[in-house]
Amino acid sequence: MAEQLHRVRVFVYRRSSERFEYLVVRNQPAQESYWTPVTGVMRPDENIFQAAVRNAGERIGLDAPRQIVDLQLATHIQVGDLDEVDWSVGYQIRGESADLCPTESVADVRWLDFDSGYRNLELEDDRRSIMRLHFSLRSAG
Repeated sequence: MAEQLHRVRVFVYRRSSERFEYLVVRNQPAQESYWTPVTGVMRPDENIFQAAVRNAGERIGLDAPRQIVDLQLATHIQVGDLDEVDWSVGYQIRGESADLCPTESVADVRWLDFDSGYRNLELEDDRRSIMRLHFSLRSAG
């Protein structure tokens, strides 16, 4: 029987000067990693929103979001007996800036506009998620 692991991919964003910016992180060791959203494992007693808030807090020091949204994109990766399910979530910070306190597992963080964020994300699933988030934010005004 396959073991199932649930992870959350948190697309942190802010509205700045009439445009949206997205936070990407690079994990340690930096030379072996690529830009991603904030990611983390979901605990068995958590829903995706609780896991997103906890991981954003633990990984980069964010407090409660202004808004959080399920991007309704789940991906499945089967590796041997492990079935990994990744859930994508949009996470709006409060205000235009946030004091980030990345843990030692994070090599670097950057705020990028949509075009740069899209180009810098390595995984196609992450690019699809940021695109869905960006265009839903733009259509909402």
